[in-house]
Formats: sequence, structure tokens, C-alpha cells
Amino acid sequence: WLMMSLWDALRMNMMISYQELVRTFLSTWTVSYIQM
Repeated sequence: WLMMSLWDALRMNMMISYQELVRTFLSTWTVSYIQM
């Protein structure tokens, strides 16, 4: 049970990190595209 909860927390953390990465990438790409 403890391992499953740890895995869930890790997976959720990775999902959030992935979303942040995509958002940062998209915003940076958009700014570069607008400045071009």
C-alpha cells in the first residue's frame, strides 16, 4: 500500500512537471515566433 501511494505521488509529480515543461516550451516558442 505504501509503495503504491509513493508511486502515485511520484507519477502525479511527474505529470505536473511535464505540464510545466510543455507550458514553458509553448510560451517560449510563442514569444520567439511573435518576435520573429
